[in-house]
Amino acid sequence: MIAGLRSLRARQTARRVMEQRDFYRAAGDLSATLAWQLTRFNEQWSTMRTQVPFFRELSARRSLPERFASWDEFSALMPVMARADVRAAGEALYDPRQPIGQWRSTGGSTAEPFRFPIWDSEPTVSSDDVWYARDWFGVSPADKLFLIWGHSHLLGRGTAGWINARKRQLKDWMLGYHRCSAYRLGDADLRAACRKLLNFRPSYMLGYAAALDRFGRVNAEHCDALRQLRLKVVVATAESFPRSDTRDMLADLFGCPVVMEYGAVETGPIAHQRPDGVYQVFWRHYFIEAIPFAPVVGASQILVTSLYDRCLPLVRYQLGDLLELAEGDLPAARGFRAVIGRANDLVRMPGGGVFHSEALTHAVKESPLGAFQVGQCNDGVALRYTAARPLSEAELADVRRRLGRIAEELATIPIEHVAELELTPAGKTRRVFQNN
Repeated sequence: MIAGLRSLRARQTARRVMEQRDFYRAAGDLSATLAWQLTRFNEQWSTMRTQVPFFRELSARRSLPERFASWDEFSALMPVMARADVRAAGEALYDPRQPIGQWRSTGGSTAEPFRFPIWDSEPTVSSDDVWYARDWFGVSPADKLFLIWGHSHLLGRGTAGWINARKRQLKDWMLGYHRCSAYRLGDADLRAACRKLLNFRPSYMLGYAAALDRFGRVNAEHCDALRQLRLKVVVATAESFPRSDTRDMLADLFGCPVVMEYGAVETGPIAHQRPDGVYQVFWRHYFIEAIPFAPVVGASQILVTSLYDRCLPLVRYQLGDLLELAEGDLPAARGFRAVIGRANDLVRMPGGGVFHSEALTHAVKESPLGAFQVGQCNDGVALRYTAARPLSEAELADVRRRLGRIAEELATIPIEHVAELELTPAGKTRRVFQNN
């Protein structure tokens, strides 16, 4: 029965994948792409400048045009918005034309979480992009998926937390997904994950890049058995690979392509590596600008502008990531070669426990703190955070409860309120830093 449901979903998705494929195949040269995108943005802008309070005020204050004549004019007149700007704008950035469908919380590589709303229509756009890209590797929703992923839904409290966890488990069962935690990355945890993977026998695999790297190195002795799974593809996401040889190591271990999916919680998927390794931007839904970043030779900062209906429109949104542009016919608007410097460090405890830093992100993202990071030294780790005020005893207790759900040893780490945190050259909050 479950396989039948997955096949039905695959048939329904196939029509949208085909439509996406036809759209991109019919695209002309870069100038035609940019012209199409500008028309699409101007359609969005006509609503944003009248319906969204933030853009209504910005348009009046800067005397912005009703329509932009070119992307050069757009870049010259429209300000760049960092995550801090979006957080500060709050409800003024929300489009009120549709009711809010759900709320999402970010953590991500900046470790500066914020909460934002989406409409019910938005996940369909992300889903269409994801399945269009996975189709390059012969993957469909009918295929079974093994994930090494975060489990923030298991960190909730009370009846609501229990219900959300059961709903996620039921949905995964119906979709043909099996999850292993990416929070706990000790050798024993990853050997157990390998046994589960071999028993589950999926068609493809998805995981945090750092978690996949650890999985591969811990389970290298099982290369023959893993190759016999005949996986179609291994997809890494959430961060860059932690080592230069990670991709080749995983490709050899599994005997299949290893590629990266790129995006953020607040954007959804933005780009995906093709079989040739180049990232193709989902330019139907996003306009990408790459601004040269002088401190890092050959790097550019990425600015994202959404081209579809969103409760939180993004215009020249600065993700904080650095890109290496592709050579040839794929400038940033349609593709790029690599994401530079987006890797989440692992947290290593004195007792030998190894944890993905997303574990701490998910444990604190529901708390009223600002940015945070983890200081690490030989004696242990400490979580440092900025906020208008220190967390109350009740708020601290809730953070410790969530950390304890991941591992008891995390529940006792020091949690310190500080004035400021260390930044990377790209201006992002360092998630994990080494104490001298």
